[in-house]
Amino acid sequence: MAGAIAHDKAPQLREAVDEALRGAPEITDSARAAFARLLDVLESSDDAVVFPADATISTSQAAALLGVSRMTVVRLVDRGELGAETSAVHRRIPVSELARYQAETRTRRRSAMAELAGDVTEATPADQVIESR
Repeated sequence: MAGAIAHDKAPQLREAVDEALRGAPEITDSARAAFARLLDVLESSDDAVVFPADATISTSQAAALLGVSRMTVVRLVDRGELGAETSAVHRRIPVSELARYQAETRTRRRSAMAELAGDVTEATPADQVIESR
């Protein structure tokens, strides 16, 4: 996947950012980590979304970020899989909760892929469907 920052230019940009941050002792470790993470994201993706840690977003915004429908987000909230601040009508999702959900989902997906890959051997015919246990 192409990123917003060319792969061959990323090390130079990282060094420039590191040097600039070293010259600013008032920058916290969490801010340094955020800059490093932003560079990682921009190197591997063509866009990034940045929110304050305490921000909340609507179900529509969460759906757009997750790449699912708004109704899917509503169902995730209603099932307790995605935490939200709810009122009689609205659901507001903390950005930190969305990040937690994304990380958890990514971990589950990778685990399932590793398990599936473990079920495939040299002797497995290419057209065989592997059933879940």
